[in-house]
Amino acid sequence: MRDTVAGWTADRESARVLRQGMDELRAEIAAQAEDTRRLVADLRRELAAERAAYNRRIRRGRAQGLLLGLMIGAAGVAIAK
Repeated sequence: MRDTVAGWTADRESARVLRQGMDELRAEIAAQAEDTRRLVADLRRELAAERAAYNRRIRRGRAQGLLLGLMIGAAGVAIAK
């Protein structure tokens, strides 16, 4: 009888330790998931900022090219007259 009770007690303790370990792992996984979400959000913000800067440079370059083209075209027309 004592062996049976000792076995149940050991099983109960083993189950408690396993549950505690699982809870710790769940907490660690949740913390890592939050860190990953934060990193992805930061990367998306950085990518959006880089994309906006790139688009500004492209627009500025197009505007300068258009202005230069108009000036050259006007000079060509003036020379042709």
